[in-house]
Amino acid sequence: MWANRVLGVGSPHGDDAAGWRVVDMLRRRPGLSAQLATVEPSQLLDHLGGCRRLILVDACRADRTPGTLIRLQWPDELFRSQRRHSSHGFDVGDVLALAETLGWLPPQVVVWGVEVSRCQPGEDLSPVVRLALLELERQILQEL
Repeated sequence: MWANRVLGVGSPHGDDAAGWRVVDMLRRRPGLSAQLATVEPSQLLDHLGGCRRLILVDACRADRTPGTLIRLQWPDELFRSQRRHSSHGFDVGDVLALAETLGWLPPQVVVWGVEVSRCQPGEDLSPVVRLALLELERQILQEL
């Protein structure tokens, strides 16, 4: 059993790739289980077993300045009070609530979000989000 697992949620569209990019950065670290989740957050359910602490990384819209890092620990009230519909159908909060109900949630779940600027098809990361990912990688490594 892994002590820690890091999962990146996202898509290839602009800043929505932030979670994937951080996982790519972390994969270079030996002994760390970092994986990409597909576009659909509900597929996170396939990756929850076998760890004591899960760290999810995703792009978010929380009405903050683009590039702002947001750290939440499940079950933070913001997951319920700031419900937003994901373009993916289920959002990360929905998936975590379902996993908790099913008894599949690891003992500790941390969600890191990066406030996005643009998420249009064909775009790359915005400069402000790209810069924020360096700090996010540092924060996750410090947490681990």
